Amino acid sequence: MKGAAPGPWGWVRMSGNVGSVTRDRYDELVKLGRDWVATMSSAQWRLGDAAMEIEPMRSYGGANPSGKDDLFTVSEAIRMFAEDVGLAYTTVRGHRWVSSRWPKERRRADVSHTIHKVLASIPDEQERFEAVNNPPPNPRGGPPRWTHDSAKRVVGWKVDSPESVQEKVEAIHDLAADDAVAAGGDHRLPAPSGGRQQGHGR
Repeated sequence: MKGAAPGPWGWVRMSGNVGSVTRDRYDELVKLGRDWVATMSSAQWRLGDAAMEIEPMRSYGGANPSGKDDLFTVSEAIRMFAEDVGLAYTTVRGHRWVSSRWPKERRRADVSHTIHKVLASIPDEQERFEAVNNPPPNPRGGPPRWTHDSAKRVVGWKVDSPESVQEKVEAIHDLAADDAVAAGGDHRLPAPSGGRQQGHGR
């Protein structure tokens, strides 16, 4: 494309356009988008906290782990709440789990609920709390800032936009495996070294 340069976010016109909008309009939409995400994250936290209030997290094997003596078991109570607020049970259950991993004083208003959800899979509590306060460098410059992929890298999940050689090798491997399945073959490709395992909450 003449007058344009490729980058990890697609083609950006040298005239300053991002996609079909000017750079100024893009920056305006980013600012609005962050406000919308903050509002959405606040709602997700509140839903998770409400679900936690209805059914606090219980350790496996603790007192009444099956809920047989309760009017409602944990899943029934959360399912009922989800239905009454118009959400999927798995969505509310996920919000409840994320809330359980992040005490209110450890949550960051400038980090989305989605990022907290990914980092929630870090097993060690102190490591988890320190991680959210230390975002990686911004690849486009400016202050450090979390992205969905950078959070996935911290916990060892496969990223959406591969950057390193290893990530690209894994992405090609996955595409080849998907093509083999789509073709009806039973050819199993060897997993690339250093392959990542998916964690909880994905």
